[in-house]
Amino acid sequence: MKTIKNVLAILLVTVLLLSGCGAGNKSGYGSTVAATYGGNERTVYLDEANFWLRAGELSYGYMISLYSQIYGIDASTFWASQSNRRTQTYDQSLKEDIMAEFRQIFILLDHAGEYDTTLTDEDLSRIDKTISDMKSSYGTALFDEAVIGSYSDDALKESLKTRAQALKVWHGVREQATTNVSDEECKSFTIQYFRMDDTTSVKDGDNEIKGQAIGELLERLLKDGKTFEEISKTYSKVYTAKESFRRSDDTQTSQLFTIGKDMKDGDVRQFTDNSGEKSIYYVAKCVSADDADAAAAAREQLESEQKEAHFNEVFAEWQKSAKAFSVKGAFTQLPLPNNAN
Repeated sequence: MKTIKNVLAILLVTVLLLSGCGAGNKSGYGSTVAATYGGNERTVYLDEANFWLRAGELSYGYMISLYSQIYGIDASTFWASQSNRRTQTYDQSLKEDIMAEFRQIFILLDHAGEYDTTLTDEDLSRIDKTISDMKSSYGTALFDEAVIGSYSDDALKESLKTRAQALKVWHGVREQATTNVSDEECKSFTIQYFRMDDTTSVKDGDNEIKGQAIGELLERLLKDGKTFEEISKTYSKVYTAKESFRRSDDTQTSQLFTIGKDMKDGDVRQFTDNSGEKSIYYVAKCVSADDADAAAAAREQLESEQKEAHFNEVFAEWQKSAKAFSVKGAFTQLPLPNNAN
């Protein structure tokens, strides 16, 4: 089951990689049933389902472009090819996901009376802004009549309001969780580092150096008091980043974590990670061996994970008594890509 964060993330649409769209006859979408829940208790019409399908379709823009460059296939071939679920095409997988969103939202709304789902003025303003931002960013690529027919802003607003209410149920269930996170679990350290491999090359005076030799040079500069920012200006080809790690995180197996957790404030170390197909060279400096801000972020993350686990338990029980959900052929037969309409 998709987590509710994924289900309702479309409410906060921020990244849609858009593709071209073609024309089609969508005049009857507003009266054509795409799915029902609980008999006719809740009905999804084809215009609403089509809108979210097209938004989902556009999110595959980058992948389609990548497949086109690597394999030389067009969008139609992509949608007809097998997804990572193997038994489905990308077309079938996307449509299943869109309908899973509707079903999960309706199950949440079955329990709306147990939680405060009142939409505040701030909520409504956020929804208006979401629509405005989508139109400003994506324009006719999503909102053109050839793409979504006569689906109106008012209809989209009602759809977003429904999703926002479901989100409040999700939040309400999570907040009922009992969280138990100790200070020891949250202790964190932060390191900044350079990372390179044997293909990385820079100029050191008149000489070109690579891989580990670069690491030795950068280690020397850091120990001489140069900052990462100063070094990066000169050696911009070398990747640099800053990361925080929770000390008790038993999922971490990287050399960066293993060595970093033993470093003290200001320590500089060069080391090699040979765990992959090629050697990776690091030069790391400990920014803070006991980072209070990182510990606070770790606590928030751990508590969120416990809340999500509680939600998943509750939702699993709700699903057992959920009403029948039926997807109609009008939806499953919608062609992808959109320019095939």
